[in-house]
Amino acid sequence: MMASSSDKSELNSSASFSSNSDEVDDLFITCCAPNGCSVPSPVNLHQCVKLTSSSDQCVCSLFMHNACFDLFEESVLQYLKLSGRARSWSEKQRRQNIWSKRGYDLAYKACLCKCKKGYLKKDLDQVDEFEAPVSKSKKKKRRSNEKPLLILSTSPTNRNRTMSGCSTGSDGAGSNVSGGGGSVPRIAPKEASFSFSRRSDYHAFLVALPKQKLNPYHIKMEDETYGGNYDENRNFVLTNLTNHKVHTVQCLLCLRSLPVYDRYPLIDGTFFLSVHKSHKSAVEILYNGESRFLCAVCVGCLHGYSAKVMCKFCKEEWQGHLFQLGTLYSFDIFAANPCCSKRTQCNSCNANVLTEKVDASFSWFAQQMTCPECGCLDYHLIKPHLSAFKIITD
Repeated sequence: MMASSSDKSELNSSASFSSNSDEVDDLFITCCAPNGCSVPSPVNLHQCVKLTSSSDQCVCSLFMHNACFDLFEESVLQYLKLSGRARSWSEKQRRQNIWSKRGYDLAYKACLCKCKKGYLKKDLDQVDEFEAPVSKSKKKKRRSNEKPLLILSTSPTNRNRTMSGCSTGSDGAGSNVSGGGGSVPRIAPKEASFSFSRRSDYHAFLVALPKQKLNPYHIKMEDETYGGNYDENRNFVLTNLTNHKVHTVQCLLCLRSLPVYDRYPLIDGTFFLSVHKSHKSAVEILYNGESRFLCAVCVGCLHGYSAKVMCKFCKEEWQGHLFQLGTLYSFDIFAANPCCSKRTQCNSCNANVLTEKVDASFSWFAQQMTCPECGCLDYHLIKPHLSAFKIITD
């Protein structure tokens, strides 16, 4: 029951793509993090860090997730801290010189590529090949180690699209759009945003997230690259909520009230679709002709800030931090990556639906499966949330 390699391209992919979907699919490649990739998705060239190798025989992609690069860079900094003349440098000096000849000559041994054929180095000349050319006179200079953070302005709709020419960290999982396993039905645009809030700050994210996660990889932001102001996922959410006259939603776990915004990030958390109505606040919608429930989880519960979510059976903590914030997933995120055999039991006969460990995309676990014992076809890995998870609040 191992998933094919093509299934993995779904991971953290969009609940829908526009007419440019074929172009977007070509942008995903494998992360070259030397100590193993920490992000459950392929690399998006719009949101990554490009590296170079000292060896012409290197077989790695030389592209790294922003979050993976942050971890890689921190490990190199720790090595540099104990190396030669760098031991007397300040933290600021080490960060400024880590990828320059002055610092890299001292720390290159900590940059061994996972192919073991050369040493990695951040490409300081990296340019986003998909960005329209900008004249040198107008292009703002940026430090090579500068990380683009959220623009905390009072007019978020006027911000420019943040690119990660240097480094960002969502999903979980950059502008990785979420979902997979189906496409959002195209709904003719109408003024769905008229009744929704206009975001004035990012306080909820600042409180719940560490500084290194305040970037477009972990938080879905507006992206003008494919389709301007019209976005199918956003329009799908806002139009359905407008039809139900819903302006705020509740967190499925802590029941906190979450205002819905007219631009990304849509909420201070994330949306997902489920076959179960686990709470009265879930909004019933039609998705590809089938009934689904639009649910929400707040950033505090996803990242364990306001509540810890644990499996009732094995007591393992739910990995909600793997999902991008402010967007929509087209599958039940609680079914993803089951932690124990109790969560993979048949809904009819309690036999184990998965006979071996499966390495697959998150959306794969939320699909219909046939029980090998009784033959029942069902969404076996999607359990009513409160029957499978225990919520511990402060």
